[in-house]
This record gives sequence, C-alpha cells and structure tokens, in this order.
Amino acid sequence: MPELVLGLTLFLNFTLPESIGMPDIIVIGDINADVILTIPAYPRPGGEAVAATVKIHTGGSAVNTAVALAKMDMEVGFIGRIGKDALANQILADLGESGVDGTHIQTDPKVNTGLIFIAVTVDGERTMFGARGANTFTEASAIDPAYFVNCRWIHLSGYSFLSYHQHETTLMALELAKNSPYTRVSLDIGTEPALRARSQIMDVLPKLDVIFPNETELAILTEGRSIEAGLDYLLDGRTNAVVAKRGHKGSILAVGNKRVSLPAFNINVKDSTGAGDSFNAGVVLGRLVGLSWEASAALGNALGGLATSQEGGVASSISRSSVARLIEKHLFHEEWAPVRYALEELAAYFEGAL
Repeated sequence: MPELVLGLTLFLNFTLPESIGMPDIIVIGDINADVILTIPAYPRPGGEAVAATVKIHTGGSAVNTAVALAKMDMEVGFIGRIGKDALANQILADLGESGVDGTHIQTDPKVNTGLIFIAVTVDGERTMFGARGANTFTEASAIDPAYFVNCRWIHLSGYSFLSYHQHETTLMALELAKNSPYTRVSLDIGTEPALRARSQIMDVLPKLDVIFPNETELAILTEGRSIEAGLDYLLDGRTNAVVAKRGHKGSILAVGNKRVSLPAFNINVKDSTGAGDSFNAGVVLGRLVGLSWEASAALGNALGGLATSQEGGVASSISRSSVARLIEKHLFHEEWAPVRYALEELAAYFEGAL
C-alpha cells in the first residue's frame, strides 16, 4: 500500500498552521440511515407488529458519538463511507446541522448507504436489523493524514473490524496516533465485533488508551469471566483502561489498580437508541478536557442517560445546559454518596452552563 506509506511520511514531516481549524476529535466508523419504528411489543417469530410511529434519523454508533461530542461544543470530524443516493444527501445535511465536519466522508458510486431498522418497544428497549452497505468499503488510501494534524483524540468503532477495508482504516488511524505525541485513542467494542473479531480486537487493545465494552462484550473479550475477573484480566497488560457500560446499573471504571462503580442517573427512559454511544462521548470529553477518570465516567453516565430521555436520542437531548441541570439534580442523591467527588468535579467544570 504505497499510498498509505507516502501519506504517513507526509504527515510525520509536515505541519499545518493552527488557523486551518482541523478537528480536535476524529471519529471513524459506520454511517447509517436509522429507520425507527415504535411498537407496543416485539412480535413472536413469524408474527407481526404495527408501528405507532416511523421516523428516519441519521445514525450509526460512531455517528451518535460524534454528534454527542459536537453538541458538547467540541470540534469533531467524521471519517466513513456513504452511497451516492438520497439518504446520503440527508446524512451529510444532518451532520452539518449537528456541527460534525463531514468533509472527509467518502462516497461509494456503486454501493448504497448503510441502513438500520430499529424497533423500539414501550419500555425504551431497541432491537436492530442492519445492512452495512458502503460502510464496509471505507478506504484507508482515501484518507488524508493531514486531517489528523491537530487531532487530540481518535474514537474507533468495533464494527470496523468486520471488513477488510475498514480494518485497514483502523490500523492506519492507530499508526497515526502512535506517531503523535498527544493523540489518544478509544474503542467502542460492539457485541457483533466481539463475537466475530475477538482476536483482531485483542491484538490492538495494548495500543488503545481506553475501551468501552458493555457487560456482554466484556464477558466475550475475557472468555466468560465475571466483571471483576474480566477487568483484572484486561488490565493485566492487555489494555490501559476500561470503562464498562452497565445500562440502568451505571458503569464501572478500571484503570491501574482502581476499580470504581458509578450509578446511573435517574431518568425516565423513552428511547435507548444511542445511549451507549453518548456514554462514550462523555468519557472522551471528560478525559480530553482534563477531568479525572471518575468524573469522566460520571459524565459518560450523564450523556448516556440524557440520550434516552427523548425520542430522537442524541441530537434532541444533549447539551451543556442539560448536563449541568442533571448533575445539579443528583449532587446530593444517596446513591452518589460514595463517588460524590466525581459529581462535584463535574459541577465545577460545568459552572455557568445553566
């Protein structure tokens, strides 16, 4: 891949002026059109359910993370691949409206934009069916290394390990981060990638600053170990930090010898789409602005919770002021007493956001 070698060489020997305004954070992953159907209950096999509402949103796990970061006033760029169709045009418009830079999104002339059907039941739980489309053909050779010059954080999606082209893109991003003195990298695991690409994921874990599995993914990566034993297994030279998502139970942080559980925020769940992706954004934001690991995990819980509070998820519910209000509301809740210092740190950071 001579183009990749040449690109890396140019990146390492060429510095662009700050005024060009390259993003602080670059997210790499799938871009989809999400077709969201609200149904009373999930049908039995062979049955049917009639949707009360049908909505189409721009989505994809990585896109949700990028949008959440942009909603928190971060400079965010996105790298992925879309088709040459009407859905793609709407996606680009939506990303621009959300504040995410899509100028380095690739267009595939032959393959359609990714499409996800999401069935959401009355309890807010979601079931998804996906066709990844153009996502799987994201090309490393089409990426401009100069785009990463000012990048301080790269966030990756585990789904990029499921296709050859995307995997090559991920490896390129890791190489760029390795040769930067200030770029950190995170990875959202994903259940399907954990099942189908465990060995590839395990190979790159030492190169990552933090990973974001849920409980199921943690068990898969650690070959069935309990949460506590699994965290010890991963932190035994296999990766640098883990912030595990536990849904309504909150999250658990593992870094070095530190193990800290943080509760979820009390929120009336309407739609859980994008909750885990927004959680990732909260932790990334916290670490990027210099917050402690505990405060960053608490911020992840806050953004993840807020994403469930309204239909439409990330774009309609997350802002600095909504986070500040949520923290203020929970500051003296009993369940937060063991880690109240994390909320106090967040309250100080968001002072003036109300």
